[in-house]
Amino acid sequence: MSTITFSGLATGLDTDSIVEGLMAVENAAVESLEKDQEYEALKLKAYKEFDDKLEAFRTAVSDLNLTNEVRLTKTKLNSEDTISASSDGAQLGSYDISVVQLAQVQKDIGAGFSSSTESVLGSGSITIGGEVITIGSDNNSLQGLMESINALSGETGVTATLLNDGSDSENYHLVFSGVDASSSFEISSSLVDSSGYAVDFTTTRVRDAQQAIAYVDGLEVVGNSNTLSGVISGVTLNLNEVSEIVTAATDDEPAEYATTTLTIEADTDTLKEKITTFVSAYNGIMEWISSAYDEDQFDVDSTTDTDDPDDDDESDEDTTTLAYILRGDSSINSIKRSLQSTLSSASNNSGSLQILSQIGLSTQYDGTLYMNSSKVDEALSENFEDVVKLFAGDGTVDGVMKELNTYMLEVTSSADGIYATKSDSYDEKMEDLDDQITRKEYLLEKVEERIRAQFSAMELLVSELNSIGDYLTQTFKSSSS
Repeated sequence: MSTITFSGLATGLDTDSIVEGLMAVENAAVESLEKDQEYEALKLKAYKEFDDKLEAFRTAVSDLNLTNEVRLTKTKLNSEDTISASSDGAQLGSYDISVVQLAQVQKDIGAGFSSSTESVLGSGSITIGGEVITIGSDNNSLQGLMESINALSGETGVTATLLNDGSDSENYHLVFSGVDASSSFEISSSLVDSSGYAVDFTTTRVRDAQQAIAYVDGLEVVGNSNTLSGVISGVTLNLNEVSEIVTAATDDEPAEYATTTLTIEADTDTLKEKITTFVSAYNGIMEWISSAYDEDQFDVDSTTDTDDPDDDDESDEDTTTLAYILRGDSSINSIKRSLQSTLSSASNNSGSLQILSQIGLSTQYDGTLYMNSSKVDEALSENFEDVVKLFAGDGTVDGVMKELNTYMLEVTSSADGIYATKSDSYDEKMEDLDDQITRKEYLLEKVEERIRAQFSAMELLVSELNSIGDYLTQTFKSSSS
């Protein structure tokens, strides 16, 4: 139950204001703890800013860590009439390719029926690709049989679709197709209607299965589809049409087909973009750290900003960083030294390039990387394979990005990376500060109760003294009269 107080009735003092003033002094300790909470929240937000820079750099490093991420190649054809091609890290080279035969699947068309949903197939069984399908009330329509066939396509190598030829009657047909060019099949049936007469389920072969045949540098290759992968390592070939016959076949010699020249060349433009992104991300880290010592970046008002550190506000165009909060932070300085040390280390690979400065990447006085664009172009143009070895290694020795990638995975780990450990520490500190504030506030409540009780006692005492004074005064007046 709350206590009703009558401030200063006897003394005339504004005891409420006096108590509030005294409690404001006592409450300074709580306010100090709340300031500590604000500061800890701001520190964590600064660590989050730094972690975002690390994550951007980790992604850039990862894009240069593996051979297939660095040996970027592209295809070039002297003609796109017969083939198209794509490269996924294929070795540089040139190939002459001719298309002799395109792959096609076997296709049979069944007899026509006037309905696709009515029970027109009677009963019995159908054998497709060696698998027997029993026909009953649940699948004796064309639609039902199609679903039964497709459910077994993994075993039979055959799929079925419905075709409506637009005729007035017997216009629905089942079309049977092999799943690929290697699938050949036969269809037979023992269907009878309700009177015991055979149901016409004849099929007509409209196309035989045949494999794709092509020649790569004179070597015959075959495939079950018109997309050939693995014929040339890292290259996917798409066969579009048969090559033109240059010399007709004779009794003694096969036909000679025109060839298309496929060239696998370095995709230097894309690799340079990756290198540029790498330099930019690295410089983002170094510039953020350096901004801690830039007084123009110091924003006193920001110390009251206690938003959730994990909230990303993309609409905020303010370029002010929170790096100054972590000025001189040992963990950040340790990461800076490790990055600089790793970038300057050599890769003892089998190529002619051992350090990044050889391709035009050098460290500047302020710790950032400088990219000599023309030198990078020259290295990519004249020494592409050795650039690949420098970044990704040669299969025996790791490239410079391997060690760097391993380190970046550690410092950005969601379990024990720098932000993860600082976040855990933040939670512990905030819990401890909350506990301290709760204890302080409890004690302050008791202090306020005691002070108010003392003032109430004083008011009571003064009131009693006033009553005695009034009594004595009245007594003296009576005696005088």
